[in-house]
Amino acid sequence: MRIVVHCVLVSLLSCLFASSQNTSKLTNVKKIYIGDLGREEGSDLVREKLRLALMKSDRFAVVEKPESADAVLTGVAGVERRYHNAVSTNPATGNISGSGGTSFAGIGVLRLVDVRSEETIWVFEYKRGFSLGSASSRVANKTVEKLLKDAKAADRQSGGLQSK
Repeated sequence: MRIVVHCVLVSLLSCLFASSQNTSKLTNVKKIYIGDLGREEGSDLVREKLRLALMKSDRFAVVEKPESADAVLTGVAGVERRYHNAVSTNPATGNISGSGGTSFAGIGVLRLVDVRSEETIWVFEYKRGFSLGSASSRVANKTVEKLLKDAKAADRQSGGLQSK
């Protein structure tokens, strides 16, 4: 019960911070270094898919060294493997049948940290949903979609760079 209450409290605080975050500092971010994304299964794959999606965006450049970046994207991301199975018995014949499989779900809580001030300037929590494609691609794509949306809004408010 304490774990459930703790998870709910953390989620509420994350939502509160996410809805009140000041994204105006995103206008100054042009170069991003993708930092450590934790030790979750698939974290390296999510990291590389984030790199590809950011590079395709034309809004951000991805750099190989944190000291070359305006901000560092870090947090926890990956995939969660779930096994499921079912066994049933036919009461008329006594035959036993079963089925099973593996499914994957994406996980992600990411933040963008300004290199100079070490201030968190943007946060994103991936919400699971139905989608075709891999779980790792969905985490990366949803993260970049939200970052681009917020950066575009910040650019519009400041009258700065217009993202595509």
